[in-house]
Amino acid sequence: MIALGVQTWGTDLAALRRFWRAADDLGYARIVYGDGLWNFTHDGWTMLAALAQCTRRARIGSAVTYGHDPSSHHPSWLAKRAVAVDHLSGGRFDLRLGVGAEDMATAAVWRSHGIPYPSARERVERLDETAGLVRRLLSGETVTCAGRYYQLREARIDPRPVQQPAPPLWIAAMSPGALQVTARHADGWEASYLAPADFRARWERLASALERAGRPAKNVARSVEVDVALTDSDGEAATALAVFLGDRGLGPNHPLRRTALVGDAPSIAQGIAAYAAEGATDLTLAFSDFPATRMLERLAREVLTP
Repeated sequence: MIALGVQTWGTDLAALRRFWRAADDLGYARIVYGDGLWNFTHDGWTMLAALAQCTRRARIGSAVTYGHDPSSHHPSWLAKRAVAVDHLSGGRFDLRLGVGAEDMATAAVWRSHGIPYPSARERVERLDETAGLVRRLLSGETVTCAGRYYQLREARIDPRPVQQPAPPLWIAAMSPGALQVTARHADGWEASYLAPADFRARWERLASALERAGRPAKNVARSVEVDVALTDSDGEAATALAVFLGDRGLGPNHPLRRTALVGDAPSIAQGIAAYAAEGATDLTLAFSDFPATRMLERLAREVLTP
């Protein structure tokens, strides 16, 4: 059975607490919260600490922390924060890193704060180095290294995390270089907005990289982030698709429309099954009515629960 998680953003704390508790009670496998400098999110790691206290069983993590940022996400600080959230959650934490978005808006936000936003190549290189160092630190190693971007000398993180040898490491990756980093380091891989057949093609590319790295592909979880609108009529579905495309500045026939799960419960279930058939073990769902819980509850009742 494919595992279903939910993505959350926002700054309304009361609404977020309601949503997190509902998702946890309803049996969703994972809840993630956005991390970044945007005006529609709080600090992601502070919020994860709060999320840990609002849930009892769901796994939690960021969506996603950029693993190339020395200004606030040095590998040692990442490891230290990861241990804290792992303890706060009782061992339910996933460390979720990403290479960073390629769009101009993301770079502009960073630079408005005086923080450099490196080229795609440098972001991949930094993520590679960060992922390796964080893994070693979380696993209890005393680390000395003279890397291209980070230099550590007998660095060690104590206390240790609850999960041994370390919390699972997920990497959000789409480009060939980022997939190579994923193959070297990750326990889980997440893609964004791919139709099922496109997801399969990307997964096969990663599986080949895993084979070259000497790692069994079956041991790596794989997820895709998709938007969901659970509707009752063709008219509602058409409106939801128009909003999905309009929010992204896309035309009505853009290929990205094939990645949104829109329709009644049987249609959504069919879409989920299509991703599972193409190799996905997990889905990360972004509900169109968030932070309301109507679709969250209905999907759990009509799709998640047999």
